Amino acid sequence: MHAMISQILLRLRRKTASQRGVSLVEILVAAMIFAIVSLAVVEFFYLGRAYIREMGLRRTALALAQQKLEQLRATSFGSADLTIGGHGPETVAMAENLNGDRSWSVIWKDDTANGYSGSEQDCKKVTVKVAWSWEHVTGDTVFLNGSFYP
Repeated sequence: MHAMISQILLRLRRKTASQRGVSLVEILVAAMIFAIVSLAVVEFFYLGRAYIREMGLRRTALALAQQKLEQLRATSFGSADLTIGGHGPETVAMAENLNGDRSWSVIWKDDTANGYSGSEQDCKKVTVKVAWSWEHVTGDTVFLNGSFYP
């Protein structure tokens, strides 16, 4: 068995002059494969960068919505910003050279856990919306809800 493997290896090592080296066709095929793989890797990094930017914008939008809810919590229950209906939009800075719109709506909500009837509304539900568009994307929106009690 060992002798047979040795013979096969010897035959593989013996090459004629015409079999030595790499042909131009082989080099071109290898270059094409390398180019295709390189383009796929570049596209992967581009998509990853875009995804990271999008998630950063979502995080910023969520922080802006949270900021508005905190501002509203600092006002009195009967303030103009907490009247029933829609409010805004306000222009907010999302990133360098990118602005978004922040608006909020207020509705009455009955807290059934406190035992009051449906006609005695005792809570205001606030929904803050932050919307933006970037890099030829149709747009994106983040919503954040909060409940306000007197």
